[in-house]
Amino acid sequence: MIIIISVLLLLIIFLLLFVIITFFLFAIDLFLDLPYVATKKEKIGTIIRLANIKKGETVVDLGSGDGRLLFAAAKSGVHAVGYEINPFLIVFTKVKAYFLFPSCHSGERSDSRIDSGQARMTGSVIVKRQNLWKANLKIADVIFVYGRKKTMQKFEDFVFQNAKRGARIVVNTNAFPKKKPLKSENEIFLYRIS
Repeated sequence: MIIIISVLLLLIIFLLLFVIITFFLFAIDLFLDLPYVATKKEKIGTIIRLANIKKGETVVDLGSGDGRLLFAAAKSGVHAVGYEINPFLIVFTKVKAYFLFPSCHSGERSDSRIDSGQARMTGSVIVKRQNLWKANLKIADVIFVYGRKKTMQKFEDFVFQNAKRGARIVVNTNAFPKKKPLKSENEIFLYRIS
């Protein structure tokens, strides 16, 4: 009887710890200008199509969340790099990447090539625990942005000052306030660095 009670108490403690940890991991987003908001599945195809992704390119997702855009892009044979600060979402994405792209092991072996802009592994996904405002945009052929309306001017300034010439920027839902998109469809906006 004592063993059963001990096991039940341990189970209750683990469940409480799980709930508390999960709450705090998601509570991180409540204090940020950029909370986690998943891209709707019906928009992913539009984003990938408007980006006109080509095999061998590098795609950067600023605030990659659960990695759904990274995985959609990687299916096109690109090297997808996500920047995220929520540890729960990072672990989720890395585990999924490990199983979908086992030869890349979530890109741990290629981080130095990512930072130097020389990574060109076919169909790989890397997620970095790093503030997106410190992302290396010089490596990106395509950049995904999904932000609140109040943060879009900051995104516009950051991307247009730091991305390489010719990079394509695909913005979800809220357009950049000053730049005019080349194309738009289904609340997805395409820009290019000239």
